[in-house]
Amino acid sequence: MRRLIKAILPYGIVRAIQLSRENNDLARRFEALSTEMVALKAEMEVEAEDRRRTKAKLAEEAERNLLEEREAFRRNLIVFNGQRISSRSQAPMIDLQIRGEDNAIIIDEPTGPGVLHVILDSKSRGCKFEFGSSNRIVANVFVSFSETGAQAPTESSVKIGSGNLFNGNAHIVAGTRPSTLVEIGNENLFANNIHILGAVDHLIYDINTKEKVSAEAGISIESRIWICQDVIILNKSRIASDNIVAARSVVNRAFEEPNTIVAGTPGKVTKRGMMWHLNTNDDYLTAMSPLSGARSATAKSA
Repeated sequence: MRRLIKAILPYGIVRAIQLSRENNDLARRFEALSTEMVALKAEMEVEAEDRRRTKAKLAEEAERNLLEEREAFRRNLIVFNGQRISSRSQAPMIDLQIRGEDNAIIIDEPTGPGVLHVILDSKSRGCKFEFGSSNRIVANVFVSFSETGAQAPTESSVKIGSGNLFNGNAHIVAGTRPSTLVEIGNENLFANNIHILGAVDHLIYDINTKEKVSAEAGISIESRIWICQDVIILNKSRIASDNIVAARSVVNRAFEEPNTIVAGTPGKVTKRGMMWHLNTNDDYLTAMSPLSGARSATAKSA
């Protein structure tokens, strides 16, 4: 028995030492884990505080923006579908970025999946935008009254008639001078990436007479005109009714003759005796309007 105890005793001592070491290792691990958990808790508390502050900041910003919006709508006349409105929420399908003072925005609700964006510069004064009935927007129409060439928009106007089809993105820039009018008639077809620029960014003048050659004179786009893709229409332009402006043309003067194709840079009349229709079948033979069928069918690419 004594020999057995002597044989077992060293193993027991060794095992006891091993268990002691394992216990010490577990204690160290537990201590490290506890320290990590404390650090994680502190980090979570910091993140929670950051979220709380961010939420409070966003709420303050939203409240400030709402007050600014109400004040902007108070200083300007905004009419949607015949009713004066006091916030953007009353016309959710229109992107109204309204600032400035004494401006008038009169909009009939457009059809189509696109968005009408109206941007009024903070320095705009006495400007007017009218958007008629039954206009269809497939993508985006941007109408902006912005400061250009150190001139704030003052008493300038953009007027868009009825029954127009905007088949892609269109950018319309109002003039900045009093009585400058950018006017679009009825039943026109606008393709994608159209720029109608009523403002003059920089001055061009005669060095001898000092006459301003680039003075703003407005833009007139009459009715039943097909404006093809990537067309730019500049200040002083006029396009008579029942015309076609070919893709990538630049219009910078008056075209008074109807039933023509205007093409090139700068644009010039390339064909006469022409007319167009939205559809490529035989609808044109009996159609009263070149946009017949546009409201009932999915808009085709222009």
